[in-house]
Amino acid sequence: MSMIKVLIVDDHTLIRDGIVAMLSDLSEIKVLGEAVNGEEAIEKCEILNPDIVVMDIMMPKINGLEAAKIISERFSDVKIIFLSMEVKEEFISEALKAGALGYIPKDVNKKTLITAIKEVHQGNKYFHSMVSKVVFDNFYQNSVKGTKPKSLSDNKVSKRELEVLELIASGLSNSQIAEQLFISVRTVDAHRNHIMQKLELNSTAELVKYAIKNHIIELD
Repeated sequence: MSMIKVLIVDDHTLIRDGIVAMLSDLSEIKVLGEAVNGEEAIEKCEILNPDIVVMDIMMPKINGLEAAKIISERFSDVKIIFLSMEVKEEFISEALKAGALGYIPKDVNKKTLITAIKEVHQGNKYFHSMVSKVVFDNFYQNSVKGTKPKSLSDNKVSKRELEVLELIASGLSNSQIAEQLFISVRTVDAHRNHIMQKLELNSTAELVKYAIKNHIIELD
């Protein structure tokens, strides 16, 4: 794996220092720089050309969501992970719209942070289980009151696709699904695309909603 270049964006010095310390001893990840708000993050992206931006949401001047939209538009190769205390449905939804590929709470351990960075760098999405649970909880009430979804049999979803759908909705990344089902990441991605086409869905959030409606997954 090539060196992953990371930009850390947070308005709290202790948080930035902590993340830098977590990543400092890794040969495959290099922290290129730090920024204290969204405005500076955009400037640093242009100067440093990072692979990954690990960014908070609530910051002065330009917040993380606004900065993510601008970064995604101007620097298409830069991937964004939100590291935030705001694990709420409205923030998660806006983060996805802004182009984020990852979302993890600030109290995660070093291993989870590193996993998120590596997964997103490989082009996968990474959402912490706490984030997935928030999505489940917020969609559930709306889902059970909504219109009846298309049945799985009507859309000819295969048994393997159903397994993949269940794991996606449970918050696993493509590589984690591949490992569990003993298939390649490319195959997982193909299954994901086929599922979305057959069920006429457009996002991971809609897959989660569908899985809840059809009792493919159950909430704790």
